[in-house]
Amino acid sequence: MIYRPDLRQQYKAHARARIRENFWPTIGAALLALVPMFLISLIMEAGTYNLSDTPTLAELARLYRTLGIYLLAVLLIGSPIQFGAKQYYIARARGQQTSAWTVVSCFSSGKKFITSIKLQLCIIVRSLGWLVLLFVSIFAAAMLLILVPVLGVIAMIALIPLACLISVKIRRYDGAFICMTDTPDASVWQATGSCVPIFRDHNWELLVFDLSFILWQLLAVVTLGIGALYVVPYQEMTFVNYFDALCNRDTQPENNQITD
Repeated sequence: MIYRPDLRQQYKAHARARIRENFWPTIGAALLALVPMFLISLIMEAGTYNLSDTPTLAELARLYRTLGIYLLAVLLIGSPIQFGAKQYYIARARGQQTSAWTVVSCFSSGKKFITSIKLQLCIIVRSLGWLVLLFVSIFAAAMLLILVPVLGVIAMIALIPLACLISVKIRRYDGAFICMTDTPDASVWQATGSCVPIFRDHNWELLVFDLSFILWQLLAVVTLGIGALYVVPYQEMTFVNYFDALCNRDTQPENNQITD
């Protein structure tokens, strides 16, 4: 099947219907996923608290120590929670009954726990080249802005489409969570690699898909994160519908006959 942009609203309506079916369990699942990540983010705030403009060696040591603890917490706590949350949203998007405790299910299974960490590391490795390209481009544009302001402004403007392209190239690897859910015995390298042909020729569609949620994301910001309890499941479930459509699966809205 070729994804048609006009179906995006149907995928969104399908996701909203799934949320309404189990509203409070879905909100509870989002809460279980977002609160630990918020608490982990406080680690960096603690490390940069009272950091002077010209840090001393002791302050730098504290900063690097905090950064190490933060990255370790993201990997060992954040990755399993993210994997569990994705599995919950995948199940709900497909109309399958599952408990909100699926979000933390990786901590009760050694295999799932290791898989979640390996998958996160694999996504980072595959995304690294794109991130390096972005950082190098930003540095080059900044240098041009200092040396030749006119060319620097042009380079800064050119960074916008480049950043959009890179965000899409990295975003497509979110499909690996769906692949690992459907084929749990596959390798994480195979799962992430399989996302590339699935999204080939759909880069623009994926960008428009993500941009279509920008007002919802702004709502989450102005509500100090409370709105994210609805916005995150909404976007995640819609993405599952989109991914399944690209894979020509039978979990599409028109097959489930759910309307908004």
